[in-house]
Amino acid sequence: MAKHERAWQIFLENRQAVVEALERGECTGILPAARGFLDGLAGFLLEAGLLEVLEQFPDHRRRRTIPIFFFCNSLVHRPLFGLERLAPIERTLFRSPYILRQMGFNALQIEKGFYQTPEGQRPFSVEAIAECFAEATAEDFLAHQKLVMKALVAYCPGQFRRKLWVMDSLYFHVPRGAHTEALSFKVCILGVWQESVVWPLLWAFVPDTENETVVGQKLFAAAEKALGHGFIHHLLIDRGYLDGSWIADLHRHGTRVTIGVKEGMLVLEEMHNLSRLADAVWTKAEPPKIHDQPPPERAIMGFTHLQNEWIGAPVPLSGCLIRDTYPDRIVYQGLVTTSPAIASEILDDNGQRWTLEEVFMTLTRYWNLDDLPPCRRGVAFAQVHFALNAFTLLGFYLQETEEDDLSTWNLAPPPFPMPERELAIYAGPHFTLLRPSELLEIILNHVDAWKANQATLLMALRMCEGKG
Repeated sequence: MAKHERAWQIFLENRQAVVEALERGECTGILPAARGFLDGLAGFLLEAGLLEVLEQFPDHRRRRTIPIFFFCNSLVHRPLFGLERLAPIERTLFRSPYILRQMGFNALQIEKGFYQTPEGQRPFSVEAIAECFAEATAEDFLAHQKLVMKALVAYCPGQFRRKLWVMDSLYFHVPRGAHTEALSFKVCILGVWQESVVWPLLWAFVPDTENETVVGQKLFAAAEKALGHGFIHHLLIDRGYLDGSWIADLHRHGTRVTIGVKEGMLVLEEMHNLSRLADAVWTKAEPPKIHDQPPPERAIMGFTHLQNEWIGAPVPLSGCLIRDTYPDRIVYQGLVTTSPAIASEILDDNGQRWTLEEVFMTLTRYWNLDDLPPCRRGVAFAQVHFALNAFTLLGFYLQETEEDDLSTWNLAPPPFPMPERELAIYAGPHFTLLRPSELLEIILNHVDAWKANQATLLMALRMCEGKG
């Protein structure tokens, strides 16, 4: 088994050190020097310890010539480059040193790490990517994402001050291929809510027939194991996850739950009965946004001390009864939360749950998350897994650096820059930016030193000629 360098190296900008090396005829690499969000993102991943996390994905391969980090990092960047399939990776990413540098790979890794063998073969192919994840299980992806989540919580604590989390599921279908069967699955996603955005942080791949209460409890237990009981202060879920004993258990662990209740439940019937009392008062509320019909007139009423009205959930409940009046009918809905709250607060909190639906729409419309080609189950999981990571990591980076306003995060990934006039010159642990004329002047003024290192210069210049 080939041994690979596992430590990450940070290159420091030092013009004097690089120029002195060039005067001695020494140069490690030359790359186009365009700077954009991908350069900043690569630095963010390094500083947050996420590059090390990518190295820890469970590896089931028999031959591990290429470290698994390269596969993981490539799939994280795939949607950021607008690649809808795996095949373009080998010709778009791994034949372009410029793009590889944007991903955070240094010059030495590009030249010697994986990009091209002495025989001229390119081992990093679409087949190698598929084989890397073919045997990966749903448990592998959940275990790996727990590491990613813990790293983000440790590095970006400010993103978790609200401690409001949302859970919901998204369904996927993979069509039949020449050598693969069609398959369907769903991913239950747990994310943190912020400023009209829910950032996916932990997810579980399960059969599309698995009950929401089963997968929801499994996913939340994994989150608590990683973050600790009570770290998730408030959880928003829909009626599909309704389970009284589980919600009571969450309450005891310090997690508040807000959830809709179903028709036929005693707690909903009791709220109806209380709303008919003589002193009951309805409060006008903003109507729901409905696109295919006129909005109704909405009114709400709040209740407290409902703990005896939900069999199986012996916890204090506050409730919100919603009345939507249409021209031809009246529709009632019920919400409850395991904490003292007035009706408007419960309604507003429940409204934040729909933010995750907006994120799902963004991921499918602009990130092509559900557009999966025929492939094996593990490969399908990998494409979804790393695309979700790309969405969240990019968002966290932009928020932490205050480079973008994410009050409405419903866009495709930002465009990446093309090479500029300057060149990034690497020498040992240092780099600097030089115009081509400046580099040529140094070489011509020290031509004797460069004659002895002609092969080094040609190698460095070829790295700048990527034919992506």
